[in-house]
Amino acid sequence: MTLRILVLGSACALALSGAAFADEPAPAPASPSAQPAPVAEAAKEDEKPAEKVTVYGTKNPRAAQTYPGMVDVLDQDQIQGSVSSTPSDLVKEMPNVEFGGGPRRTGETPVIRGLGGQDVLVLIDGVRQSWTSGHDGRFFLDPALLASVEVIRGPASALYGSGPLGGIMGFRTANASDLLEDGATAGLRAVIGYQDVNDEFLRALTGYTHQGDFDFIGSIGQRSSGDIKLGSGFDLASDDDIVNGFAKFSYAPSDTFSVRVTYSGFQNDAVEPDNGQGVSTGVLLNKSIESNQYSAEVRWKPAPLIDLHFIPYHIEGSVEEVDPATGDALIREIETSGFSLDNRMPFSFGSVSGLVTVGGEWYGDEQVGRDTSLVSGVRSGVPSGEDTFWGLFAQIEATVETPLGLPGELTLIPGIRYDSYEASSTGNPDKAETAVSPKIAATYQPVDWFFVFGNAGKAFRAPGINELYLSGVHFELPHPCNFGPPPPGCAALGNVVNSFVPNPNLDPETSKYWEAGAGLSFDDVFTTADVLRFKGSYWSQDVDDFINLAVRVSFPATCFFPPRVPCNAGTATANNVDAELKGSEIEARYDSDRLRVQLGWGTVEGRERNAPFDLTSLPPDRFTASLMLKLPEIDGRIGVRTEFADDFLKNYNPLTSDPSVERRDGYTTVDLFATWAPGEDVLGGALHGLRLDAGVDNVMDEDYERSFEGVSEPGRNFKFTVAYSLAFGG
Repeated sequence: MTLRILVLGSACALALSGAAFADEPAPAPASPSAQPAPVAEAAKEDEKPAEKVTVYGTKNPRAAQTYPGMVDVLDQDQIQGSVSSTPSDLVKEMPNVEFGGGPRRTGETPVIRGLGGQDVLVLIDGVRQSWTSGHDGRFFLDPALLASVEVIRGPASALYGSGPLGGIMGFRTANASDLLEDGATAGLRAVIGYQDVNDEFLRALTGYTHQGDFDFIGSIGQRSSGDIKLGSGFDLASDDDIVNGFAKFSYAPSDTFSVRVTYSGFQNDAVEPDNGQGVSTGVLLNKSIESNQYSAEVRWKPAPLIDLHFIPYHIEGSVEEVDPATGDALIREIETSGFSLDNRMPFSFGSVSGLVTVGGEWYGDEQVGRDTSLVSGVRSGVPSGEDTFWGLFAQIEATVETPLGLPGELTLIPGIRYDSYEASSTGNPDKAETAVSPKIAATYQPVDWFFVFGNAGKAFRAPGINELYLSGVHFELPHPCNFGPPPPGCAALGNVVNSFVPNPNLDPETSKYWEAGAGLSFDDVFTTADVLRFKGSYWSQDVDDFINLAVRVSFPATCFFPPRVPCNAGTATANNVDAELKGSEIEARYDSDRLRVQLGWGTVEGRERNAPFDLTSLPPDRFTASLMLKLPEIDGRIGVRTEFADDFLKNYNPLTSDPSVERRDGYTTVDLFATWAPGEDVLGGALHGLRLDAGVDNVMDEDYERSFEGVSEPGRNFKFTVAYSLAFGG
């Protein structure tokens, strides 16, 4: 990893060395998956804020407002303005999007519409992230490196196969074109930042250039932080030292061909308990968390009906936990290799026009678990095994003008995908299944300012290696004869274990879903070039064979009578239950050259079908509101964001869940934020290239929990970043 970091640092310098002979501005991104989202704020007075564009919704650029589903898109300006430390900081205003696992970055996991874990598909630069574990987070990236974030709420198996029953989180790292100033051929950007809630320091350096047909960007950054100050007044043990970076090289000799090669690296040397989620007050271990992603993207468009996008990739991830007292190490390693291949074909017949997208995907995961303290070397709870997936899909995006003589236009998006997968682990039966995932989505817009939309279909998720083949020790408890005054001989009995039991007969999750909603779009409402947007939906999802980890803590009768052995503390195994979820979401935004107001509301209900028990991972009903005042005279803006969450009371199956009843108080949080990016018109341009972003999270130091983890969220947090950019060759 050290060698890779040195390479990235050298790459930043090389990016600048070409400034002397560069002579052309950067071209537009080579493919839709690489396109930057439009900027959030208008650059000048009387210029409308640009409309958001979704790419992951259909694999092709489409207006997010009229997309037949609920989607949020953040651009680079919004990401920088959020002064984010972790991906969870980016989704605060998104209805029914949460992060569970507690406040440690190493334990955070996304939850969309009440579904988490492997039911949320994570994509980084279009590459599927397969890292999953019982208590580790899923993100090996830094928000400072991101150019856009896109969150699709709702199932998406018709395009992406196994996984997205809850939705998709898509992240794109920056390209040179995101950072180059108009007319410039190279640049350098330096960033420093700090937040006091965990004494976190950020340092980052990025170099970028465009030379003829070549485009390059390299970035390296470091974050170091300590214990997290919680709203409860306690400190949560968490010590991170992160080095991350990436390098992208692009070659685009013509409009018909381009290739991009990317390396992304992440390494975190952390000191924390073995379980990074919740409060987990145990022995502090030295953790080494590492991820290296290698990918490429090729676009070839030699003819109108041939527009191929090919993305091959390989990811190496590992977590090593070392007990400083003994030197013993617990190791999890996951390697993923795969590729996707898509082709787009435009068509037009009379009043009907659109795009046909067909493609396929193959990928495989291989996991190894090791425990150096055991002669066998086998780690409990981390089965060694592998799985492979392949799928084929087809989708049509058709727009019909004046459908059946009605006013306006109708957009229809039918699609279907076939998937096959296999999983295996030494000493266990193999698992093989197939799935077909159809969908139909539509938007009808009779007038410019109003539209209705809906979508329906089927989705699925295959059981993972960690669900099918779990074995070994889950956790240990004192022998039950030691719960009270110990009878003679009890002290020598020590602990008893709760054991994982494999379940290779797990069925895949299958979902039938539908969603319906409407939206409003108004321009020039109160002033020239302002916009008013509204969108809301109601959705329902029935999930057959929902995969749930059932933890049964029980003691056999032999524990209580001499010789009080054999004795155990029960079992933990993944099983299938039928579930149903439903909910609503509303988003509204007003944006002008002086003011931006954004509102969001979401609610989710989920329970086992034909049973009184609720599902875990459910969020509370939540309302968010933010107000931003723009100050174009000084190229700045200030704002406030508020979040209101309702009381939370859910009853879980007492045989399979801990706790069986979950109660959480409602909460209200207030955040403040400000940005200053002086341009050429401020102080004669003397500060051009400077950008200051600052904020205060949880101003009232509220003690609250977003999800049940037994630990509060961070308390009041003062934070800022200072960035300075230099442009060359203009």
